[in-house]
Amino acid sequence: MLSDGRSTRRHRKRFRAVSLTLRGSLYCCLLVILISADSPAKAGNARLSSDNLTYHGTAQRTGWYDNEGLLTPAAVKSGSFGLLWESEPLGYAGTTPPRLFAAPLYVSGLDVTGEAGRTDSLDVVFAASATGFIAAINASAAGGLPAGATLWQRRLLDRPCGNGTRGILSTPVIDRRLGRIYVVGCDESRAWHVHALDLASGASVDGWPLDLSAEAVNSPGINANGDNRFPSGVAMLQRGALNLSADGRWLYVAFGGEPISGWLLSVDTLERRVAGAFSITARTDEGVGGLWASGGPSMDSDGDLYVASGSSFINALEGMGNQGVYPDSDGNWSQSILRLTSGAGGRLRLAGTYAPFNYCQAGGQDIDLGSGTPILVDLPPEDSPNPKLLIHGGSKQGNAYLLDRKRMPGSLVRRQACAEDPIKGAGADTSLLSPDIQPIFGTRGPLNVFGPYSDRVGMGDFAKSRTTPAYLNAPDGRHLVYLTGTAKAAEESSESIPPGLARVEIVVNPDEPPYLRLDAIQPDLILRNPASPVVTSFNRNNAVVWVFDVNVPRSASLYGEDPPRPLLYALDAISLELLWRSAPGQLYPSGKYNEPLVTDGRVFVGTDRIQAFGLGAAMERQGAKASRLHGRRAGPSSNASSSAGIDTTNGPELYEARCAACHDQERADVPSRHELARLNAAVLVEKLTLGSMQGHAMGLDADEVNAVAHWLADSETAVTSP
Repeated sequence: MLSDGRSTRRHRKRFRAVSLTLRGSLYCCLLVILISADSPAKAGNARLSSDNLTYHGTAQRTGWYDNEGLLTPAAVKSGSFGLLWESEPLGYAGTTPPRLFAAPLYVSGLDVTGEAGRTDSLDVVFAASATGFIAAINASAAGGLPAGATLWQRRLLDRPCGNGTRGILSTPVIDRRLGRIYVVGCDESRAWHVHALDLASGASVDGWPLDLSAEAVNSPGINANGDNRFPSGVAMLQRGALNLSADGRWLYVAFGGEPISGWLLSVDTLERRVAGAFSITARTDEGVGGLWASGGPSMDSDGDLYVASGSSFINALEGMGNQGVYPDSDGNWSQSILRLTSGAGGRLRLAGTYAPFNYCQAGGQDIDLGSGTPILVDLPPEDSPNPKLLIHGGSKQGNAYLLDRKRMPGSLVRRQACAEDPIKGAGADTSLLSPDIQPIFGTRGPLNVFGPYSDRVGMGDFAKSRTTPAYLNAPDGRHLVYLTGTAKAAEESSESIPPGLARVEIVVNPDEPPYLRLDAIQPDLILRNPASPVVTSFNRNNAVVWVFDVNVPRSASLYGEDPPRPLLYALDAISLELLWRSAPGQLYPSGKYNEPLVTDGRVFVGTDRIQAFGLGAAMERQGAKASRLHGRRAGPSSNASSSAGIDTTNGPELYEARCAACHDQERADVPSRHELARLNAAVLVEKLTLGSMQGHAMGLDADEVNAVAHWLADSETAVTSP
């Protein structure tokens, strides 16, 4: 559910927007119309929505944005919804193009002091790429800057891991109170480190970045689980979104690895140090239990943390079977859902556990429980004897689980024995099970959503789900949960079939424990490797489900000469009718596990850039144009002296061979030669070596890049914007 803070911020934003007359009389008139008492459902309030500072909208990872009144099902279906603008791509790492695995974030009314100078009260989208860049993108035309303009961009990593395929994978988190964004990066020469950047300028906050080093994590008293040792180097994967305590003091960072156990770190942002850690296994040699989920840890209003751990691909390939999850080992919490509390000094402590009855069988075949993140839902106390709930629906097995998160049923020493039956014996399942018979078991048991159910097949492209659910408290009072996945044609088939989207109801009764019931499935939608769904509504009405699908199996490459193009879907949250989907090829290549951000009547999608969708769409393709304007602002007052000492003799020939085919044509989406010539030579060099034109400069050495850039910059009198 949404926190009280969101309501407060919404009202604050409303007050701010009404008072900002500088945005023009027309805009103010529109605001008056929208927020008048006669406006249906207070629709104008949705345009004045709150910030989106973390993955899936809240620290609880609910994925529900109940402040969007413009993008109703009828409006999205009307034919006027489409692509509004695009930014420039984020920077390259060598020859590796950018991909956004991290979800976009959003801050409204930000005073920016980037390369363009100071501009007040901008709405800004933040994007981070696997190539190690982070950028602030102007979301709304204001202050003389078009929507899509790059306000600032920072290269955080000199040698991003995986040659730029693993530099930044996790979604950052924003502390609006302190005006900073936290980002974790992987650098081959420096390993793991967390950056704190000023939101307004992108400058590093004093004292940052902080190394997340083996030395720091392995210091005495840091790890709360056994004598496991945090590895040096870059062997692990930091895919999980960052989470931040309500007071901004504690930053939480999750890791997975092969063959290394998962880790959760607590970072003290005030004292800039690693304060606590919890290894998923107590022993270093038990390499299992990675925290792989893109959602990272979820956190409730008490500050308690919840993670779902996984299994080991290597152990499965080596045929270790049940023993590949070490069921007889104390302190081994692979294939489990854990509750952790954060105590004095940021130390982490285990406070609750749950492992499914079949954790051994599924884990032995690398059918991860921990491929998704649990979401946290608080029911009214009078509605249920178990109001503090956890829903987990991102398992490779395609199951959904419901737990009382404050009274988790497992031991704090060791998981229960392996079991074959969900309700019999010492290993019986202890989650909140439905009273109904589950067909796959012939008895009660966990709810299988994406089938066919299997304890044998489920790794790689055979996995059923890797996502975080989204919650909606519907107008009729029902508690609904939306899950994305990939049902398969047969147990040993990787072919995806419907459903790709399912809706589950949390059935509540004041006198009985709640349980999950499959409520509806979308019968036609086939998803190949979907991201987590998000739900938008306004006052619980007119709900829409948004789903981003990378559109290829998990094993497919996202790079190469013809990289896959993802798709974005919008569906009616009640009828599950498909309202809209992006055109083939409309979205640029992206990373996996990304999710859209929806606010202020727009949908922001991270691909290799930011692409914005909304109503009244007439694609202006002004993002690239906006950044070109921005580049002119950043340049010095004259280009004339910039080519001193540079041999530009072969500049015309290189331009003709590499550039003329596009830039000598009249195309709205490509700057003309005249526009390029107005840029500073240094800007052109950066575009050719790190930016969007790098692909066209492949094979050119530094002298040739300088030759064409400086010749072009000197080819006519430079004009510099004030």
